[in-house]
Amino acid sequence: MAKLYKILFISAPVGAGHIRAAQAVSSALCKDNVHIETKMANVFDFFNPSIGKAILNVYLKILEIFPQIYGVAYSWGNESYLALTGRRIISSYLARRMERYILEYNPAVIVCTHATPAGLVAHLIKKNKISTPVVAVVTDFVVHRLWIYPEIQHYVVANKNMRDFLVENGIKHNGIEVMGIPVDEKFSLVPDKEQILSELQLSPNVKTILIMGGGAGMLPMDDILLCCENIDIALQIIVVTGNNKSIYNKLINLQSRLRKTVRILGYINNVNELMAISDLIISKPGGMTCAETLCLGLPMLIYRPIPGQEDANTNYLVKCQAALRADSVEEIQVIIKKLFIEEPEQLIVLQKNALAISQPMSGQRIAEYILKFK
Repeated sequence: MAKLYKILFISAPVGAGHIRAAQAVSSALCKDNVHIETKMANVFDFFNPSIGKAILNVYLKILEIFPQIYGVAYSWGNESYLALTGRRIISSYLARRMERYILEYNPAVIVCTHATPAGLVAHLIKKNKISTPVVAVVTDFVVHRLWIYPEIQHYVVANKNMRDFLVENGIKHNGIEVMGIPVDEKFSLVPDKEQILSELQLSPNVKTILIMGGGAGMLPMDDILLCCENIDIALQIIVVTGNNKSIYNKLINLQSRLRKTVRILGYINNVNELMAISDLIISKPGGMTCAETLCLGLPMLIYRPIPGQEDANTNYLVKCQAALRADSVEEIQVIIKKLFIEEPEQLIVLQKNALAISQPMSGQRIAEYILKFK
């Protein structure tokens, strides 16, 4: 009987993208391979439960109410020696809780899709507590210094600029693979668009806008929806509120007063289908959401990115001419009119550029890379 090859994924529930990235690689690994076992771990499992919950709640509140504070902290953590020292102290404390878990599971490879577990695992390697190969999969289009650990010898990044940054900060060039952000293989498939439109009772002859705010629904969707409602062109709109029940109820109450056709959805598992039938997405620029839209060639309009990695992701996509940015609802109206009425050729350019920098097979390629350590 062949030996079971165990792979441990460690992520963090800070945004849904880090976990989705781990799931995409895990799915690719397990496909048609009965000798592979994968296990998902949440870094907060190694915290005191009340502390982990409090940290997550504070994080979400800061993003919602004081995003500028997060931006300052992001920049400080990327530049300050004191921040890096603090990181080492925190890692040394939390890593003790993780050590027993890893030793008991005894994985052949550890895959980290968030910087915090990467730091904990790096600390364990440094202290000779574990010798398991570790692959760090960065899930944005930039690398923060909190990802950088000389103890981790294998990195997967989305683009060459990220590889160069890692090399400049002491990571060996031959340990860095440019493979993209791992997305589920369903984002490389073409669904039956007519059937999806029919199920949603939408018209194939009207431009469709998809509004998404991430798993937590952190976007002023009511303001954006009313903005689109007031554009004097034919539009149909899909709004996905994720786990944000408050904004979902608010939009449901608003729906009866709208003239345009609007479909309001909560947490769903068929985002790929909604993206496939849409002509434009208005969203937050989380790394995973961006990677998924690129794979489908869906033009993206990014609304008021939070300072930090969202800002950096936005700058990358705008520079590649694969997305546009709006910092007010008035700008949203101007851009939609331009794309759908005044300069429709720009929409085609955005589609082509999105596909040009997409990595639809990233999950499968990363899976194959991980299996090299078998």
